[in-house]
Amino acid sequence: MLVALSGYAFLYVLLVAASGWLLGKVLGSSVQVIWVVLVATLMTMLLLVDSQIYAMYGFHLNGFVWNLIVTPGGIESMGGSAGTSWTVAAICLAVLAMHAIVLFLLRARSMPRPVILVTLLVLCMLGERAAYGISHLRGYRPVLMAAQSIPFYQPTTFRHAAEKCGVTMVRSARLEAGAKGRLNYPKAPLRVSADAARPNILFLVAESLRWDMLTPDIMPNLWRFAGQHGTRFTQHFSGGNGTRMGLFSLFYGLPGNYWFSVLDERKPPVLMTQLQQAGYHMGLYTSANFSYPEFDKTLFVSVSGKDMASDDVGPGWQRDRRNVKRLLGFLGRQKNDTPFMGFMFFESPHARYYFPDESVIRKDYLPEMNYATMDLEADMPGIFNRYINAVHHLDQQLGRVLDYMETSGKLDNTIVVVTGDHGEEFMENGRWGHNSEFHNEQIHVPLVLAFPGGEPSVVTRPTSHLDMVPTLLSMLGVNNPASDYSVGHSLLAPDGGPYRLVASWDALAYVGPDYKVAMPLGAGGLSEMRISDAQDKPVSEPDTVLAQRSDALADVLLDLSVFFRK
Repeated sequence: MLVALSGYAFLYVLLVAASGWLLGKVLGSSVQVIWVVLVATLMTMLLLVDSQIYAMYGFHLNGFVWNLIVTPGGIESMGGSAGTSWTVAAICLAVLAMHAIVLFLLRARSMPRPVILVTLLVLCMLGERAAYGISHLRGYRPVLMAAQSIPFYQPTTFRHAAEKCGVTMVRSARLEAGAKGRLNYPKAPLRVSADAARPNILFLVAESLRWDMLTPDIMPNLWRFAGQHGTRFTQHFSGGNGTRMGLFSLFYGLPGNYWFSVLDERKPPVLMTQLQQAGYHMGLYTSANFSYPEFDKTLFVSVSGKDMASDDVGPGWQRDRRNVKRLLGFLGRQKNDTPFMGFMFFESPHARYYFPDESVIRKDYLPEMNYATMDLEADMPGIFNRYINAVHHLDQQLGRVLDYMETSGKLDNTIVVVTGDHGEEFMENGRWGHNSEFHNEQIHVPLVLAFPGGEPSVVTRPTSHLDMVPTLLSMLGVNNPASDYSVGHSLLAPDGGPYRLVASWDALAYVGPDYKVAMPLGAGGLSEMRISDAQDKPVSEPDTVLAQRSDALADVLLDLSVFFRK
């Protein structure tokens, strides 16, 4: 790692120096100085940002980060504070000043030609290239894993040259979930009973809500509602470790690899299409943005803009309160002769974990979160208490909606779904937040489902967001088998599927009863498969685990391609 980091640092300096030298020849020394200082500053800041991202989330600057930057509402979704912005600005100015001083000192003295130093660096870089190539050939994991932590690392492999020389590459078991193409979704038109019921549907989905928050002291309103009216699913998993894939799986019943084709084709979920054909009134509210992730081009692409309201002004808890008022207004305007579909996305539990003073139940919380200066190890207990307070505020807002549904009588003819888009990790396994790993803290979420005629109960078998669409469409009188439009199974069936599928931007995980297998989702994903037990601990014999689950993993590959045209 020391040699690789030194080599890459040399390349960065060489890039700045060479581009500055060429520019100086064309435009003069003044432009050259400005160019070198600005480019060196930009490169340094990119490396600093990358190091922070990798330390917290375990990935480098990639396509997901670029999507976050260029998509409207993306930057706002990160929840940065004014203090963070000022700190970053101060660091930028300090780096800029440092580079200007260094360049001034270099130009003020005669520098010897560093032939020996450059030669040593080049030899070290060649050695590092060879070390990685041989490690890749022999399957030597310590070097391969160390390379993953180096920003913008470009691997060198000798596979083809070795094969020509008769050297056999040591191959570890590998499975790539790279299925993509044109959609064949659904596989058959929906067949609906002539006398199908038309119950109202109300989705209440919370940002970053993990399963262990649903307790009588943290979420008393939802706990009471579940005990009196709903089914509480204790082993429920999201279909993603981030908002995009989590809500995608909830509304489509499809794994995350289909997201990109759905976005390209602007294909609405069959659930939304069926509701609109049945004449449902729509009222959709988010305390974030429908444009990030691109739900206005996927989940709700067929919904009129006048039926969708975004509120992204101010702290998340204030947005939630305003949107609950809007949602209650929508619910109050609905007549019994026309069914409705309501949706609200709550933002309170999103970092920086927003809440007012009256929602504090954990007083020892971190008062101010500055992403640029925080000490994750020292500050994490206080950060976690912030999260608990934010979830308690979320529950207070859920209580407003659920109380109205009970007192107005609308609950008698309404399916109510309360869940999280994904979970949130607080360094239990070395990460903070979400979107980074498939640890239970990031993918295990609560689910409360209430429906007309249902009795309060608790379901302890594993279930998934992928199971929601088959459940709802069967309640709406759809007679097709779930396999025509989803890879999930009804939540009300006595037995569900043998595994769950959870996706991120560039990877997908098989989550079985005993093991998890994370695999690349096409190019740019994980560099290799990661296998752990159900408690996220590494396994000693990963190839044996894969061999024992070869049939299940073959079914996974079928799930990832069944809704693409052959």
